[in-house]
Amino acid sequence: MRRFQKIIIGTLIGSTAYAADPPAHFYTPSRDSVLVLEKFEYPGQLGRFPGNWEARVGWRQKKTRKKKDLYYTIQEENGDHFLSAETVGGATNAGRPEEINLRIWKMLRWRWRVHSLPAHGNESRKKTNDSAAAVRLVFGSRLRPKTLKYVWSATLPAGTQTESPHHESTKVIVLQSGRRNTGKWMWEEVNAYEDYKRVFGSDPRLVQAVAVLTDSDNTNSLVKADYDDITFLMEPPDSSKADALHEVRGEEK
Repeated sequence: MRRFQKIIIGTLIGSTAYAADPPAHFYTPSRDSVLVLEKFEYPGQLGRFPGNWEARVGWRQKKTRKKKDLYYTIQEENGDHFLSAETVGGATNAGRPEEINLRIWKMLRWRWRVHSLPAHGNESRKKTNDSAAAVRLVFGSRLRPKTLKYVWSATLPAGTQTESPHHESTKVIVLQSGRRNTGKWMWEEVNAYEDYKRVFGSDPRLVQAVAVLTDSDNTNSLVKADYDDITFLMEPPDSSKADALHEVRGEEK
């Protein structure tokens, strides 16, 4: 718990501004309702795999430090640092261990940019199960984990919900699809708590790891994507309840 409190305090102090602002229609939380997990502001690590992240490969998700697996690197553009991934045939999960309670931090927000999609990638089929970009929340033990996976798919339509053809405990939600927005930074905001309850049918345990995945081990094609500003938020207040309370009290809105 002390470790988690230190993470919260440190990230809140360092979260005065984003490198790029979210869309105006996004919920704007108060400072104490924001947990900035990662902004990749590591200028001393340009061109390198982030030192506080782990790389894991294979169905057992073993840690790796092999150069060919570390294709996620810190890059800089117009003064902004971000995580960039580029590979042909790689399948490394890059992430960092955390302990995050989705009952408190229900919302997840980040931005990503895809440059190149896996050829005919389709996350619901074994032979083409590659994603240009994915943000993953991992729950439970490493032996029997559950994973909530948000993807930018090459072919599956946005809004599709499916599961990994390799692991039924990995539920996939498609947020972006195809080439329409490639080359652009796109902001995403999801209610991860409600998504978990819907796809798994129960309340989530603690998030044990937050990870990203850009892979093409099945299609063996060029994939390239960028990630930045991974942030957890408390759920916004229910305005309908506030309005009802004002009416009971006879107050003006």
